[in-house]
Amino acid sequence: MSRWETIEAFVAVVENGSFSKAADKLEVSKSHISRQISQLENRLDVQLLNRTTRVISLTDIGQSFFPTCKEILATLEDAERALIDQQQKPRGLLRISAAGLFGEDFVAPAAIQFMQKYPDIKIDMDFSNRVVDVISEGYDIAIRAGRLQDSSLIARRIAPRRLVVCASPKYYEKKGKPNNIHTLTNHNCLMGTLHTWRFKENQRHIDLRLSGSWQSNNGRALVHAALEGLGLVQLPLFYVEKYLNQGLLETVLEDNNPTDTGTWAVYPSSRHLSQKVRLFINFLVEEFSKI
Repeated sequence: MSRWETIEAFVAVVENGSFSKAADKLEVSKSHISRQISQLENRLDVQLLNRTTRVISLTDIGQSFFPTCKEILATLEDAERALIDQQQKPRGLLRISAAGLFGEDFVAPAAIQFMQKYPDIKIDMDFSNRVVDVISEGYDIAIRAGRLQDSSLIARRIAPRRLVVCASPKYYEKKGKPNNIHTLTNHNCLMGTLHTWRFKENQRHIDLRLSGSWQSNNGRALVHAALEGLGLVQLPLFYVEKYLNQGLLETVLEDNNPTDTGTWAVYPSSRHLSQKVRLFINFLVEEFSKI
């Protein structure tokens, strides 16, 4: 009789509250469970359980021993599951939330390549702009940008996110260029979902509250407004890079671009990350290392 079996029996009895329920769970006899608990207590020379005709409870030393036993079993299960994953091809449905241009132009093509590499994977991708509840709505991964709010989710940085401020030459002809971030209040700032822009000043990051005559939760709409000379915009570089290269937009305040933002894959916390999620996140990191 192995030590693993005695520990498994002990944890099952505590979690199920009786020898008979533990036996049912482990598909063994009640007497078998009783022998395992007795062997564990004899080997350790301690009493782990208080036994009465109606109630089974942990002794003081049993209470201190139980969490360690549960952790040991969980680690063993994780190791077995990871080994099985290595021998199997990833399969099943992968539900992803990835809004905005980055989701459309980067995540979606990467997901297609991932499916071609692993044909037993199915993808369901949602492009809603709202921040989904990953756990309650059943998503495996959500792609999020910028600074993350505190949560129980695990986050892994998958790509850089360089924010730039720019406008069209015709806007600068009319209004001039801001010479520091605090003169932006004198300019028409085209705003997204937030009412602030992020900057770096004197080795620290600050958020400036700004306003303008145009606001939209769509990055492309902000780009079009900037191209028409309506005002300044702060957006990730990938939104405006081709227009910068064509001279249709010009950046300003480059020394104040923030350096603390990124693009992240967030997923529910778990002891063992499923193979399909782990492989997809690694795939994104590899793909976006070229950005």
